[in-house]
Amino acid sequence: MRRIVGVLWRPRSTMAALVATPTFLATWAILLLTWMALAAGLLRTDVGRQALVDERVRMIEVLGGTVDDESYARLQNSPPYGTYVTSGGRLLLTPPVTLLVAAGLVVLGRLDLTPVPWVTALAVSVHASVVLVLQQLVATPLHYLRESVTSPTNLAVFLPMLEEGTVAARLFGTIDLFGLWWMWLLALGLAAATGRAARRYLVRLLGVYVLVALLVAVGMAVVGGS
Repeated sequence: MRRIVGVLWRPRSTMAALVATPTFLATWAILLLTWMALAAGLLRTDVGRQALVDERVRMIEVLGGTVDDESYARLQNSPPYGTYVTSGGRLLLTPPVTLLVAAGLVVLGRLDLTPVPWVTALAVSVHASVVLVLQQLVATPLHYLRESVTSPTNLAVFLPMLEEGTVAARLFGTIDLFGLWWMWLLALGLAAATGRAARRYLVRLLGVYVLVALLVAVGMAVVGGS
């Protein structure tokens, strides 16, 4: 718990201590259990389940499809719970993504000829996810109030002048403030492990993050039209 708090209040020194003595199992369990509790609390409500249906319908329409009355009724009778995981930036919290990010940190270390042990990379990846769970703590009440499971902290929310459905709106809608914070923590952890400047890795990680967001935005525009 000390390291969870430290990631938020003293991230640089906490990441340095984490690299010196990498551990992650207890933190990972706490984060996943907290996320599961938040998800269960929201999705047990009628508002949460309806928000899932609305999000699934929105995504189908964004991708150029349509939902007839019969399909809509089926969605309401059997809410698409998987939509919760794939929306609002929550995919970043899933164990496969956490492992993939750790593998990416190992690769970045090798590119700089500074091997990063797997356990260290995984510890950094897990502890950086603290801010993603914090995002869910902030977002879950807002999901209920807004009756939507989309992220209330994505950049498009703060750029209302963007026309809905455009590539720009979709791009900024994919980039989240907490996601940027997450990238910064990953960069700090990797810098502590290699002895190099954090900004070196932040630029690379942000480049990957923005590139993925751009591919998603362009892909949605191509498939669904803008």
